[in-house]
Amino acid sequence: MRRTRMIRRKALWPALGLILGLILGLVLPGGRAAAEAISPLHKVTNTYTDTRNDNKSVVRLWHAETALESVTEEINGIAEHWAAEIGPGLPEARNNTKLNSRVDVEIRYSRTGHKWLSFLVQARTQYHRDLTDQIFTTRTYDMETGERIRLTDIFDGEAETWRMLADGVREGLTAYWPEETPDPEKLEALCAREALERADFTMHGMSLVLHYPAEALYEGKKTLMQVTFFYPKIRDMMTETAWAETDNLSYYKTCALTFDDGPSGTNTPKVLNSLMETGAAATFFVIGNRIEEYDYLVQREHDEGHAIGSHNWNHGNAAKASKAALRAMPAKVNKAMIKVIGIPVRYDRVPGGRYPPMIKAKVGWSYIQWSLDTYDWRGRKTTAVMSKVKKAIQDGDIILCHDIKDNTPESTRQMVRYLEEEGYMLLTIDELFAKDEVELQPDTVYYRCVDGDTSKRSDT
Repeated sequence: MRRTRMIRRKALWPALGLILGLILGLVLPGGRAAAEAISPLHKVTNTYTDTRNDNKSVVRLWHAETALESVTEEINGIAEHWAAEIGPGLPEARNNTKLNSRVDVEIRYSRTGHKWLSFLVQARTQYHRDLTDQIFTTRTYDMETGERIRLTDIFDGEAETWRMLADGVREGLTAYWPEETPDPEKLEALCAREALERADFTMHGMSLVLHYPAEALYEGKKTLMQVTFFYPKIRDMMTETAWAETDNLSYYKTCALTFDDGPSGTNTPKVLNSLMETGAAATFFVIGNRIEEYDYLVQREHDEGHAIGSHNWNHGNAAKASKAALRAMPAKVNKAMIKVIGIPVRYDRVPGGRYPPMIKAKVGWSYIQWSLDTYDWRGRKTTAVMSKVKKAIQDGDIILCHDIKDNTPESTRQMVRYLEEEGYMLLTIDELFAKDEVELQPDTVYYRCVDGDTSKRSDT
């Protein structure tokens, strides 16, 4: 019975979408529907206010306004409660930078389909830039009705489906801190069907993500662990409603926003704020020798749902390094990365895009180039960046930005808003390739991904 239903879905849904598109005259080359601007149901205004306590500690509280009053009240009620609960107990801050004391009560949001909107409310408490505590909760809503969506609304009731989810959670959680072994009983408890049905999750452009506190399995760790299921791998197990609300390639074009050269203590936090404000997920290519100094920012990038790749150990010319030094780089980068976020990186962007020496040395990473350069690295103003994006953006593009530049935070904000109105769904690098089921290969170069084409654009 299950296989029959899967075949029926695979046969009918694409055909129905194509027929509807032909009727409306909205089908693009390749059989994909024309892109739709962001729905009013998906629009969110997300801003923050800072409150300074008498002891100089800081409470940053985000506030989201949505299309539904009931959703707005519930999400902000959670955030306000945590701010009121945690804020008064913050220890004294010695100054406003390294010796800080603060809690950031954040509201992350992401969209899928036409009506579904996910929120992750998290309170991240820091003292002297160390993350001392983190609590969170998630909600997903049908923004037309206000109904809360649960995993049992997304997946069918068959045991095979929940075994698949359990296997994915088990694999995903044990990937963190690979040299440590979590308590097997605690791990299996999280993989039980009853626990999975209650698990915190969010839905994105091309993935469903289950969220777990690291300390549930790894003592003393504060990272927010994420287990990702890409839609192409799981859609045949979904209910028909969930199938429609994850069929984003029928509704939108896609692109990936990426940032190089960071972290920067000044501008990376501003870029992250712009992404929080706009509900966009991005990919940060981090320089390895900056991870230790800016560990609090790398951890924030990860915990706020962004993907992280390598930008080599330093920003030097790879052609000037020995093959032995290049081959030693992944272990060096990943040792630093695992210490901070618990997992290694899967891919690299070579500084300047100079990947040939890396491939010649057989370093073994996948190499992510770009197909649209904003030239923000030249210090371009936001108006110039936006002019380039508006003229050059294409479906499947990888957009190159730099989170160390002064104008990039505002450019990021404007790019996301423009792209959403132009019918783009912003994805992480992982999602961009997963949408076409492209498996990243070692010592291989990727410029973009549209209908499985990862080659360099001929017009750039």
